[in-house]
Amino acid sequence: MNKIKELRIPENARIIVISDIHGELELFEELLEKVEFNPADYLIINGDLCEKGSNSHGVVRCIMELSANNNVHVTEGNCDTLVEDLVEENPKLLDYLKSRNHSIIHEWLDGIGFELKKDTCVKEIKERLISRYSEEIEWLMGLPTAIETNDYIFVHAGLDDKEDWKQTDRIEAITYRSFLDNTHSAGKYVIVGHWPVVNYSSDLPSHNPIIDETRRIIAIDGGNIIKKTGQLNALIIDRTIGKDTFSHTYTDHFPHYEVLEDFHSDPMMNGTISYPAYELIPVHKDDHFTLCEQVETINKLYVKNEYIHENEEGQTYAKTDISCAQINVKKGDIISLVDDSCSGYDLIKKDGREGWIVKGILQKVDHHVAAKDDTKVISYV
Repeated sequence: MNKIKELRIPENARIIVISDIHGELELFEELLEKVEFNPADYLIINGDLCEKGSNSHGVVRCIMELSANNNVHVTEGNCDTLVEDLVEENPKLLDYLKSRNHSIIHEWLDGIGFELKKDTCVKEIKERLISRYSEEIEWLMGLPTAIETNDYIFVHAGLDDKEDWKQTDRIEAITYRSFLDNTHSAGKYVIVGHWPVVNYSSDLPSHNPIIDETRRIIAIDGGNIIKKTGQLNALIIDRTIGKDTFSHTYTDHFPHYEVLEDFHSDPMMNGTISYPAYELIPVHKDDHFTLCEQVETINKLYVKNEYIHENEEGQTYAKTDISCAQINVKKGDIISLVDDSCSGYDLIKKDGREGWIVKGILQKVDHHVAAKDDTKVISYV
């Protein structure tokens, strides 16, 4: 890894860390407003500005402008390196573009009125786009792989467990899977995105940042766009002499509702299904949930009937990542409604955690009520 940026951050500063925006400009701007971002803050964008969302170009332009005028620093994510395939004229780029509805390259091509045809080659795409978007391409190409500060290392996906962490392969650093299950020898907190934190959940699925003080790893990817119930997280580090305080907040696209009466979860209803453990063996079916054995983990989970699919070979699968937990709510709670299309129960998210509650106890609220401060203090160091 040879693109490493060294950064000094004063002890009395506030650091805001956001990763995996994935082209969701509206959520990103809403999140900056929610944390009351100001020029005195240090904003770290920890990779994956682009791809999958509807406005990758808007996100890139917004962050370029922010980084020109504020304490804003950006690392590259695996999705941001798509421009390298363009510049290097990688023929596989065409297959990628054919398989994606949303891509910054699609947006750029739309911006110049160019339509991909069967005989279009990458060289032609490159020539067309560099003439119009050279500033954005050069900026993305120049992003560092990691940012090292006094106490933290910001890298998109992870580090190898080497005495000299800077010897981590660059591609590994932006594509490392499940880094929180591993260790490193960097001697500082390593803050990563890339791998949605809900993949680590066991009981009540959560999209909130995870701080592992033993491994000195902080994982912050809320699964925005990648997960149906995902969110865009902001990790907030308030630095003071001798002690840093961590807190977080988030934004998502879901409508907000007020809880009209208490609901107490069934303690037997817990757990989650997430990538890649989707295969199930049904054990017992009730009106709303089916007790299933998860083939890969051998866990017993209650899966909502509408989320179960049987293929032509008779194998049973969960249709997607899904909570198998019920969640406690109290009268007056403000929650996000994720899915109200199922019988008997609604899937909700409360403080970043997702689960099922009985139908008929929700009432929609306006944006002002839903936007109340929900920043959570989660640790000290």
